[in-house]
Amino acid sequence: MGFFDFNRVDGGPTLYASNKTAVTVDVLEIGFIFAICILAFSFLVILPGVRGMQRLYFALKVFFSIFVLAVIMLGNFGMEWEVSEVETGVQYKAFHNEEIHATIGVKIGLRAANITLKGDGKHLNSEKIDYNERFWWGGERQWTQGRNFFGPFAGLVNREFREAQFKGLPYPILWIAEYFTLDGENIRWGRSYRLSGFYAHIMLWTAFPLWILTNILFCMFIRYGAYFMMLTGGVMLLGNILFASLRFGPELKIPIGTTIMTFHYGWCFWLTLAVGLICVVLGAIILFIDLRLPDLTGTFFGVESDPDEYYTVEGELTTDDSPKEVSRLVPSKNGPPTDDNAIYENYENPYRRRISTRGVSRFQKSRKKPVAAPRRRTARSTPSSGLHPDSAIREEPEAEADQGGNVAIQMEDIQAQA
Repeated sequence: MGFFDFNRVDGGPTLYASNKTAVTVDVLEIGFIFAICILAFSFLVILPGVRGMQRLYFALKVFFSIFVLAVIMLGNFGMEWEVSEVETGVQYKAFHNEEIHATIGVKIGLRAANITLKGDGKHLNSEKIDYNERFWWGGERQWTQGRNFFGPFAGLVNREFREAQFKGLPYPILWIAEYFTLDGENIRWGRSYRLSGFYAHIMLWTAFPLWILTNILFCMFIRYGAYFMMLTGGVMLLGNILFASLRFGPELKIPIGTTIMTFHYGWCFWLTLAVGLICVVLGAIILFIDLRLPDLTGTFFGVESDPDEYYTVEGELTTDDSPKEVSRLVPSKNGPPTDDNAIYENYENPYRRRISTRGVSRFQKSRKKPVAAPRRRTARSTPSSGLHPDSAIREEPEAEADQGGNVAIQMEDIQAQA
């Protein structure tokens, strides 16, 4: 026996006994929370660089956006859409008559069910009872239902249940997991949670890019950002509705020991529902304020007015070779009139004004100050006169002055005769 041969078998590596530790937290959930906290802290560091009231606006926008993003991800991968927990006396293992007093909990997510068993003391040769097992029915590996029973073509949850039996897990965990393997007649709880989880996780994955687009649009077009915010909230609410409505057969109730486990919605369900409602309501409020008070929303989001469209109001336009023409109120989406209309080459029409595209709705107040209406023309040019319409306007005050002078002369003649 050599110096380095201690605890080795046939020259192999040193073997140590396994050190099993109980599962205390969901590592995936903690990872998401830690990543979101890092992202929020990064924006918190740059917050002092923003001046004035924009600092408050920036903080509200950024932290609300990060919060909604965190809810979408935690709701998608969280394990507490439905939960149940009881304390009871129950048989510990098969072929053993001894009962233990333990706390049994079940957490159902969109992809799996998590079953915990924790004893209140040491039992069976001073063994510490603290188990946490997860049974998958969907996810990256498989979403199909599979065949019945426990063969190689069976569903994922059935095959994992068979592996748990071979490992010799405690009897309460196997008893609960077996309820998700049944798929016949009106007993299809495993199928129900698999389908509802599949469509709910599709809705949440759809909400993720919609929320990214919402943040991008709020930096350019506030109205479309409000539309996408409402759409994001609606998709999240649809995920909640699908999870709650896709059920086959009776409600899941599991008798175990001296009690019955009944399930209720967990914080993942309620948080997703609440944030979905907030997004819908807040998007509608932003849309209404943007239609009525566009300056207020523009200041909050730091977005200037939209590019303007040009409109031509009714006016009288003439050329040397064409008779009088009257233009209608027609928008020009390509900006100011081009050389195609020779009338505007050397003449700036005083009746042409710029109207923002945000003012086309009758519910919206224009973001820009209204342009004063032009004076009404009384003298009009004729094609034969060859005068520009502005020249007729300039001659109008002189005509009025001549008329005033004639009236004064007539009044003097009447006084002289008297």
